[in-house]
Amino acid sequence: MFRVLVVDDSSDTCDLLELLLRQIDMVKKIEVAKATQPEEAIELLEREPFDLMLSDINLEAGQDGLDLLRVAKPLGVETILLTGFGTVEKALEAVRIGAFDFVSKPWNNEELKSLVKRALLRRENDEIGKSPKSRITPSVMIGASPQMTEVYKTIASLQDSKSTVLIVGESGTGKELVARAIYQSGNRKDRPFVTVNCGSLTETLLESELFGHVKGAFTGALNEKKGLFEEAHGGTIFLDEIGETSPSFQVRLLRTLQEGEVRKVGGNKAVFVDVRVIAASNKDLFQLVKEGKFREDLYYRLSVVEIKIPPVRERYSWDERANKKISDLPLLIEHFLEEARCRNGQEYHIRADAMELLTKYSWPGNVREIANALEHVTQLSRGRQITPEYLPEKIKSGYGEDNNDTNNTQAPRAQTPLLELIRDWDRLPTLDELERRYIQVLQKHEPRKGKLAEILGKDRTTLYRKLRDLGLGDGEES
Repeated sequence: MFRVLVVDDSSDTCDLLELLLRQIDMVKKIEVAKATQPEEAIELLEREPFDLMLSDINLEAGQDGLDLLRVAKPLGVETILLTGFGTVEKALEAVRIGAFDFVSKPWNNEELKSLVKRALLRRENDEIGKSPKSRITPSVMIGASPQMTEVYKTIASLQDSKSTVLIVGESGTGKELVARAIYQSGNRKDRPFVTVNCGSLTETLLESELFGHVKGAFTGALNEKKGLFEEAHGGTIFLDEIGETSPSFQVRLLRTLQEGEVRKVGGNKAVFVDVRVIAASNKDLFQLVKEGKFREDLYYRLSVVEIKIPPVRERYSWDERANKKISDLPLLIEHFLEEARCRNGQEYHIRADAMELLTKYSWPGNVREIANALEHVTQLSRGRQITPEYLPEKIKSGYGEDNNDTNNTQAPRAQTPLLELIRDWDRLPTLDELERRYIQVLQKHEPRKGKLAEILGKDRTTLYRKLRDLGLGDGEES
């Protein structure tokens, strides 16, 4: 028998999770114990044996789910944490302390049951994971959607990794924040973190900045200069907008990644560098590779691990119980309002109609656009209530309104497996049947076979044969 402890400050949620657990099909029966207070949960953990704990992180008490995890881990209890918070800090800390996994609220029932099953099977096989050694420095990434949860998980899995990372996403999605979170989570966090915007420099300047140059290498090179790769030795370099670089620069960068050394512009001496490279692009690099605009070998060298940052309009989950979409937008808006409170010493409150306009807007500029818009409205309102009149005109007018806005009461279609899509295959018409129906319709309006051949773009001989094969004619001109 498997024993599972469910912890949530809502007894209704505990009951719901218990019902969900009892639906899991396993050889062993699952026995469930429930607790609504952290003290009660700790008492149960210390008194009784459990295989798994399923706990909310925010328990509205003096202790939270992370405190329970610290108790459960030494006892060999696998832990899955349910997260309804809006920042990455606790999510990454959970993984680093030793949580089996964490799931954002509202959860998907089938995914949660599958996760529980894997945790129990690992417990049964006695494959208890090792507790991580360190925790990540707090980040300012905001979001509790499943899409952002996946990003947090990937960041957490890169602890102490030396692999190159490629971060892709639209402008303004927070690619540099992700790069900094990766840097802060590793064993290089006490070494330099150097950022370079590759798209803002000419090829010559970019090479000089990254690799350095010797005296007299080009006009204006009055002294020898150490490059940023050397400056970042032992640490991390972040190459933003890598897709904007030239083919010749890409060759030099590839050589540096392969050989672990740099040569100054105009120089011959190789200098060894130990640098972890993180690159980012708002362009589809794989598409650029297919178009011959980006080196394929460099692409694969950079994308050992690839992280895709979702645009704001795609950061949401569907709450089936409440039948509504749960978006990251309110969390982001509140975050930037709090920043404004700290910066300006003013309290800001958004009226409901203004919030509705903000959440309906699609935010093509993503998180950066949200930050700028909130700075705009807080400056105009000067501490008064934020109403629609203070919003930028494009938001007030509904320009770029999200057709899948947060208040939409129709659930989005789930991604459907291929086998499910073709489950009615036998009832679908064949291509020949579709062509036969199409020609029949045309024949009603154009009985002349010569004209019909012209409409279908076929020569007459081919058309006659097709009509005969489909049982629609004798192959003779009418």
